[in-house]
Amino acid sequence: MNQKHCPFCKTPATSGCTHLALAAEGRSFVRRCVELSHGASEWRTLCEKRRSLVRATGEWSPEQEDYTWLETAFGEDFLKRLRWFGGMDYEWRSGPKLQQGGFWVLLWSKDPRRLWWELRDEFERQAGDLRIPELKARGPKTDDPRKRGFDGIMNAA
Repeated sequence: MNQKHCPFCKTPATSGCTHLALAAEGRSFVRRCVELSHGASEWRTLCEKRRSLVRATGEWSPEQEDYTWLETAFGEDFLKRLRWFGGMDYEWRSGPKLQQGGFWVLLWSKDPRRLWWELRDEFERQAGDLRIPELKARGPKTDDPRKRGFDGIMNAA
């Protein structure tokens, strides 16, 4: 039902091909991407920094934590910018029992091994780019740059 085909070689997804980097149930897609990229520590660092940044800016809400890393958001934030990303599809797959069926996310790449390396690099890059705004303590204003401290010197021009 609704079987997808590889965008590169047109092989059915259920048959598998070298371009199918991952086929996973939607609820485990992000976890599997992190595992395959061997980027668990980078991922934890990135998530912690994002949570801190969101809380520091006052934009945090419990609801936001629930849907932040759905496969679609993960794809937008991490995968689609990668050179080795080939595409994402969704496919309904059923198990031996009706209730075991569900939507699977298919991740395509011309070279899956390079995709996973690139994803880990992306985790590292994004974790390094996140800056938590620092609250600066302002001292009394003075016209003497020696008494204004570093901020005063930088803003004296």
